[in-house]
Amino acid sequence: MKRKLLIILSMLPLIVMAQKNVTVVNPKSDVPQKYVKSFERTEFNYDPFLKGKSLNQLNKKHPGYSAILIGSTYYDLQTNASVGRRVLLHDAHQVSAVWTTASVSELNWPSRGIGYNHKSSTIWNASVNTRIESQRTGWPSIGLLKNGNTSYEFTMGHISSTGGWVLSKNSAIGNTSFSTQTEVLKQLNNKVSIWGRAASNNKNYIHLVSNYYSSTSDGIPVVKLNGVSNPSTYSRSNDGGLTWDKQFIVLPGYDSTRTVAGGGDNYAIDVKDSVVAIVIGGLGDDVVLYKSTDNGNNFAKIMVEEFPYAPFTKKYVATTNRAKTNDGSLDVLIDNNFKVHVFFGRSYVADEDTTDDSYNFYPGTAELVHWAEGWDSVNTCGLAKDYNDNSTLDINPETTAFLDANGNLPANVSSATRYGSTSLVSFPSSATDANGNLYVTYSAVHEQAVSPYNANYRDIYVSFSTDGGLTWTIGQNITANANGTLANRENVFGSVAKNCDNFLHLVYQEDDLPGTNLQNNGNSNTHPNDENRIMYRAIPIADILQSKIGDVVSVNKVNVDPKIFFVSQNQPNPFASETITNIYLRDGSELDLTVSDITGKIVKSENLGFYSAGNSSISINAEGLKAGIYFYTISNSKYSITKKMQVN
Repeated sequence: MKRKLLIILSMLPLIVMAQKNVTVVNPKSDVPQKYVKSFERTEFNYDPFLKGKSLNQLNKKHPGYSAILIGSTYYDLQTNASVGRRVLLHDAHQVSAVWTTASVSELNWPSRGIGYNHKSSTIWNASVNTRIESQRTGWPSIGLLKNGNTSYEFTMGHISSTGGWVLSKNSAIGNTSFSTQTEVLKQLNNKVSIWGRAASNNKNYIHLVSNYYSSTSDGIPVVKLNGVSNPSTYSRSNDGGLTWDKQFIVLPGYDSTRTVAGGGDNYAIDVKDSVVAIVIGGLGDDVVLYKSTDNGNNFAKIMVEEFPYAPFTKKYVATTNRAKTNDGSLDVLIDNNFKVHVFFGRSYVADEDTTDDSYNFYPGTAELVHWAEGWDSVNTCGLAKDYNDNSTLDINPETTAFLDANGNLPANVSSATRYGSTSLVSFPSSATDANGNLYVTYSAVHEQAVSPYNANYRDIYVSFSTDGGLTWTIGQNITANANGTLANRENVFGSVAKNCDNFLHLVYQEDDLPGTNLQNNGNSNTHPNDENRIMYRAIPIADILQSKIGDVVSVNKVNVDPKIFFVSQNQPNPFASETITNIYLRDGSELDLTVSDITGKIVKSENLGFYSAGNSSISINAEGLKAGIYFYTISNSKYSITKKMQVN
């Protein structure tokens, strides 16, 4: 794990909830718990379609959008933190999705791999529970590549035993035969890099961010780069994965001055044309955006949220003054104007015993936050619902409990259902539509839906913003049933296609019990290894924007001035000789201009000199530029904004 030992507290006393301020109180006590994983498994025969009890407290009649079964899996841990982009929306309303699947419950999961399914313009293929590879993989990514005029799909699943990935390709979008399978990015000296997140520019570039794994018992050594133990690194292929010209590169400024160690799945990636955006976080770490406008040749480091005690090791932080951080579950999105948005779950940490490497964190936190380029703070975009309207989020301690190092339940709980070190509101996945509206889905606990083992179930909610994130309408419940009934099913690991047509396309895992067998069963057998469903829902964006879905409808206003660094779209556009872009700076600074072509090659770069605070205009001339599409980036030492322009 990221640190040698994590000690946790079960609930966070003060949380801001939707519609009004709500104080979150642990009904038992803030009892410290050890952070461990358990991988003991038990076969169990469980009816996957038991009906839930009726609940009448929903605010309005829920439309009950149909959930379609597209796959199943006995391997129920889809991520340690960030979900990643596992859904693609193609032209003609086609959709492809991937997940980690296993058709049977078995020791060490030798038949585990990537499940793949595809929807034509009208219908999904039959439900899938088998892998596309010929060997054991997991943690899938999916992307689009191009061979001449033919677009086809690739998947990448990690080889957890030795490191590296199986890169699989089909011949055309929707072809279920992934005939080309190649092992890529394996390293010497028993280095094991896994937990990858891959993305493509729909041409021939594949970009990958991953993290190293170590195990004393298995003889897998700790990898240390720039002083960071088991760091997150970047790799790139510019020929569809045939070769990798950048392998396990440490991103700029990622070193021991701010970071102790990397964390599996504490990162996300998005790619649009030649712009690459990678966000990295984790408990007790900064949230940092690494942005490239030249297809990954060069990255700029942009601070999203600075952790005040970084690097966080043996530093005293009082429980009464716990420090704000992220829970390691993040997402990143490049919008239609090439502006980058970051989403992550909120958490807090404290450490009153600095004699070892352990510390406390608070999985009872219930808030999702959003940041956009040019902001110096974050805005709330996701919350849990106070269904009984008593100003308290009534969450049972089983919901935040975790098994001890021996796989046993902590005292005074009936089960332990926390997902790693994530919070009560977590697993963000974001999207945008043709009009620039933003959407983010997330899992949040439901205070009135309780399992037989006394843990709260989770539903998947969606929030939206029509003004770039300045205000958010927060938390409509996507997975509630029609007519105000709760199915008492666990809905987690949601992933949406980054682009919307008339629908938001969501794929997620549905379980009959909160938590996972892999993390939460242990010796208690309170989460037997039943078969989980991989579900798909298409939610009309018109219904989302009109708040027709139900549950929470609450607008949260941004607490920062977002125009501390603003760059307008250039005018005229297209242009032949000269074009003008307007900027706004809250503080005066030196500015730089770079122009890159559609391949990401920088064709113009200049220092613009010092610009005073306030409004200014910048002229961009076409001298030396051939007719075509270009990207211009205006930046200072802290911010960077990219726009597209066309030269005639």
